Amino acid sequence: MSSITSGGVVWYNIQLSDGVRGWVSSQTTLLENSPAGISTIRYNHASYRGSAELKANGSKIRLTNSLALEDYLKGVVPNEMPASWHIEALKAQAIVARSYAANTMSLSSTTASQVYKGYSSETASTTKAVTDTDGIMVKYNNKPIQTFFYSTSGGRTANVGDVWNSSQASFPYLISVADPYESSPHSSWRETFSSSTILTSFGYNPSNTVLYDVKANPKGANGEIGSVTVTTSNGTKTLSGNENDIRKLFPVPAAYNMLRSNWFTLSASKGYTIQRASSSDGAYSVNGAQVMLANGSTVAVNSGTATIQTASGTITREADPKSIEINGKGWGHRIGMSQYGAKGFAENGTKAEDIVRHYYPGTTVSK
Repeated sequence: MSSITSGGVVWYNIQLSDGVRGWVSSQTTLLENSPAGISTIRYNHASYRGSAELKANGSKIRLTNSLALEDYLKGVVPNEMPASWHIEALKAQAIVARSYAANTMSLSSTTASQVYKGYSSETASTTKAVTDTDGIMVKYNNKPIQTFFYSTSGGRTANVGDVWNSSQASFPYLISVADPYESSPHSSWRETFSSSTILTSFGYNPSNTVLYDVKANPKGANGEIGSVTVTTSNGTKTLSGNENDIRKLFPVPAAYNMLRSNWFTLSASKGYTIQRASSSDGAYSVNGAQVMLANGSTVAVNSGTATIQTASGTITREADPKSIEINGKGWGHRIGMSQYGAKGFAENGTKAEDIVRHYYPGTTVSK
């Protein structure tokens, strides 16, 4: 049953799997008009293979797309790897995406699982990669494994126990290996931060806390960072956790508001010297510092810039400069297959199955 509003929009009256009925707009949901020979549904102006189930989820409706694994992969591979890349790299992506899906109970359509955009996103080259590897998975002890992958390793992949709170012994195939052919814009990178950014990440108020020191503490075999320690006027604090926890301490808007990886080194320059009655101390910032005026009173520096009197005149500098520098490698958790690394292997003549075996040592790649 359907109805047309005064504005000309068609709404459908549907029954959910639990018997609840409701109305949905044709502008966002259309379960008809499939391409010839292919069973698809349309949702939010995109087409998907298979069928759909609508189920009440509080005040919202959850749509679940049910379809065959191979059809699902056709909507994953072009969204996880550029369709223009070498066919052997695309086939490697298809194999690891298949294994990941086979080992995962419930999949989302985002990077929380694998990016899936359905029939509308399919391309000839990525569909060929799926069909050419039909049924092939990565196995350990004859069982499909959860094949993690990511953008860029930075030259070497990570041990799972060095970046996540996982037992390395339980995942003998998720170990660090060299990535000799990887060539990526994310292989190495540099970011800078102000002391106020670091203090905020650690739960301090920058207006009444001075940063004295910041130190990144390596944990992994390659130097992956497992914790970060700050020393401040309000105490010392160390925060630790898996790679995502560490990366989020250093927000980078262009990279999902965190560092690209937890494989980095940190250096910090105290750009100011604060003269006290009997000593002088280096400081990252003078923001919030008390300054004595000519009349003997004091005032706090609370602006973005500070004007400083020197022997030769006055100079203007940032009150809280970005003097904390991080130099890192790779993008992602760096566990399992590097997508740029797979691209490099493929361009150097390595077949898909051998690419996959390189990133998951000790596994078999077969149907």
